[in-house]
Amino acid sequence: MNLFWTLSCLLLTVSAAAADDATAGHAWLVGRVADYNALQERLPPADLARHLVEESLDLDRFAHHVLHNYVEDALGDFEAHLDDDEHLYYVAVARQRIVEALRQRLIDDLAGNLSATSMGALTLTDAEFKANRGTVTLSSKATGASTFKVLVWRCDDGTWRIDDVEIDGQTASRRYRDRFRETIDRRYSPAVLETQLRQLDFVVLEDFTSSGDGELPLGWRWRDRDEHGRKPYRVHHDEGQAYLAAQDSGGSVILMRFAHWNPRRYPIMTWCWRADSLPPGGDERFGHTNDSVAGIYVFFSQTWIGMPRQIKYVWSSTLKEGTIGRRDRIARPYFVVVESGDRRLEKWLFASVDLEDHYDRTWGGQPKNRTQGLGLLTDANSTHSRAEAYYADLRVWTREAFDAGRVQDYCDCYRDLRLMTEADVGSGTAGAPIRLDMTP
Repeated sequence: MNLFWTLSCLLLTVSAAAADDATAGHAWLVGRVADYNALQERLPPADLARHLVEESLDLDRFAHHVLHNYVEDALGDFEAHLDDDEHLYYVAVARQRIVEALRQRLIDDLAGNLSATSMGALTLTDAEFKANRGTVTLSSKATGASTFKVLVWRCDDGTWRIDDVEIDGQTASRRYRDRFRETIDRRYSPAVLETQLRQLDFVVLEDFTSSGDGELPLGWRWRDRDEHGRKPYRVHHDEGQAYLAAQDSGGSVILMRFAHWNPRRYPIMTWCWRADSLPPGGDERFGHTNDSVAGIYVFFSQTWIGMPRQIKYVWSSTLKEGTIGRRDRIARPYFVVVESGDRRLEKWLFASVDLEDHYDRTWGGQPKNRTQGLGLLTDANSTHSRAEAYYADLRVWTREAFDAGRVQDYCDCYRDLRLMTEADVGSGTAGAPIRLDMTP
């Protein structure tokens, strides 16, 4: 009897708590509707949209409905090559950037809808609450406005927030996931989804802002044979800009990282670079002279025997601009000479290449619709000399942007910077701690 009485009291207590939660949730939603009705008469659509998203929506939960495990899956290749802490940080920062881009897209889309449709005052027509969640039906008498459902839930801290919105039987989160399904399902790099959410013409593949000053670039690795050798690369920050400094005198260490985008959709690649010391006699056609002061690899895919289909864009010491070639050994990349000689040494230059065109002229046909990665190499080992170069802000653009003249030189911000010296590069450490204020 005592046990039955105890269980009965416990159930009644739980039921009462659930009823209290439901009542609180209903009261919160009624307050949100009243708040909207008052603000919609005096705030412009953009301000009203921002207020609704920032004050009422549980953005992290909404983002999870849209993304699921996309960021973790898209960066899954990195897990085997980064330390656990570095990988977790890399994923966390990428997700944070995506969520922020989604927040702004929601505000922009909602502002557009509010401008296009005179929603007017909202009326609560139905509500159903169960403990920590509820569904509320809202309607408006405005012409063309539809009835929709608002899904709410109680957060761990006891506050209530909007979880999703359902219109014509489909949630808003599902609509966004469907809109970006190709990028999500193909596991393109998070930078691609961020670009699409922000409705930009270009994807920033790497701008080195995620790495600390004097460190190796975050997310980049090297061949196993170079594990214990000196890595002649360091990131430098100056006046809000970041770039990679490279000085080699015989190491020939290539940096590589995964980067997945569709080169058919974003076929124009651009970057900023600078050369300060050329390897004398460097000629990419022959093994004994195969040194480039600066080289950027694009790894497109693999052949049927697993060899990489790659193109290396180089600043050559001797070969003319526009030269396309390849050494006669298996698995060697095609190279394209983008800049040549010492005529423009010690100057930041803007470079632009057409990936589709160069792929067709080298490997033939169209590239596959998902690239594998990028590589960077400054080397002087074959000529037993020295090479010094700097890299910054690698991007890929749509062809529409290029044809419309929107692909412009954006390298001015680097031209007045004090560059990192060779002594600075030598003092960097590969194991420097990750800082939480970095952004990818």
